[in-house]
Amino acid sequence: MSETLNKYLSVSVKFILLLSIINSINLHLWHIASTNMFLLILTFAPQILKKSLNFKFPKQFELILLGFVTITLLLGKINTILAPIMFGIGTGLIGLLISYILYSSNQIKRNYFLILLFSFTFAISFGVALELLKFYLKQILNQPISETIYTFTMMNLTYVLIGAIIASIIGFAYMKTRFSFIEKILKKITKINPELFKKSDSIEEIIQEIKQGEGETQEFKSTLRTNLHINQPDKKIEHSILKTITGFLNSKGGIIYIGITDEGKVLGIKKDNFENPDRFHLHFTNLFKQKIGKKYLNLINTKTIQIKDRHIFRIECKKSKKPIFIKDGKEEFFYTRIGPQTTELKGSELIEYVEKKFGKK
Repeated sequence: MSETLNKYLSVSVKFILLLSIINSINLHLWHIASTNMFLLILTFAPQILKKSLNFKFPKQFELILLGFVTITLLLGKINTILAPIMFGIGTGLIGLLISYILYSSNQIKRNYFLILLFSFTFAISFGVALELLKFYLKQILNQPISETIYTFTMMNLTYVLIGAIIASIIGFAYMKTRFSFIEKILKKITKINPELFKKSDSIEEIIQEIKQGEGETQEFKSTLRTNLHINQPDKKIEHSILKTITGFLNSKGGIIYIGITDEGKVLGIKKDNFENPDRFHLHFTNLFKQKIGKKYLNLINTKTIQIKDRHIFRIECKKSKKPIFIKDGKEEFFYTRIGPQTTELKGSELIEYVEKKFGKK
C-alpha cells in the first residue's frame, strides 16, 4: 500500500470516528461515544509520539492500528460485548509495547510477571477512564443518570478485563515463543528508533544476551587468534573471525562475542596471550583495517567487557549498504549469513546476491 493511500485511509477513519462521536452523543449512546473518543486519540498516537518523543512507527504498525480501530468501530455498532473486549485487547497490547520500549531502552529490567501486570492494569485503567468520561459527559450535558448505570458500567469493565487477560496471554506467549509476525514489527520499531533502543553495557544485559545463544545474528568465538588444540596463533582462526564479521555486514548485521565457547561458557580472552585487553583491542583493529578496510570501521562497535575475573570482547556489526570483502593477499572473499551459518559466495551466486541485496553496481 502506497504512503498516499495510507494517509487517505487514516484521514477517512478519523473523519468517520468524529461523525460517530457526534451522532452517539446526539442519540445518548454514551458507551459508543466515549469508546470512539479513545479510538480517535489512538489514531493520532503515532503523530503525537513522533512530534513529542521523536518516536517513529513502521508503516505496518500504523496499518494494523487503523485496522484495529476500524474493526472495533464496526463491532461497536453490531455487538456491545465484542467492542469492549476488543478495546481491552488493544489497550493491553499497547501496554505491552510500552513495556517493550522501556525494557529495550534499559529503563526497566525484564520481569515477565511485572510486564504482564503492567499491560493488564494499563488496559483496565483506560477502561475505568472511559467510564468516568461517560459519567462526566452526562453531567456536563445535564443528562439523567439512571439506576442501571452501575450494572452497565461493571459489565463493560468486565468485558474490558476479559480483553486485557487475552492481551496478557498473547504477550506471555510472545515472550516464550517469539511470534515471527510480532517479532518483525518490533525489530522494525527498534531499527528506526536506534537512539531510543540503545542498549546499556550493564553486565546483566550482556549475560542475558549471551544466554540467548548463537543464531542468525549472534555468534561466539573462543579466541581471536589462538588455536586451542595446539595453543599457538593460527591465521585460520583470525580469518574465521573476519569471515563472521563480513557475513554479518553483508546481511542483517549481528553480534560476535570473543572469549565465549560455542556452549556459551565464559572463557575470556586470556588464551590469546596479549599483555592486556587494550593490546587485544589494538590487534583486532589493525587486523580489521588490514583485511577488511579502515573505511568500514564505522560499521562496527567494539568493547571489552569484564565478567568477574575474565574479559570478553564484543563486536556489534551493522548492516552494510555495499558489499564488503575480506582481502587476503591478491584474493578477495565474500561472505554472508544464511540462517545461523556464515557462507562464502562465488561466481554467479555472488553476482546474483549482490544485485539483489545491494542493487546493480
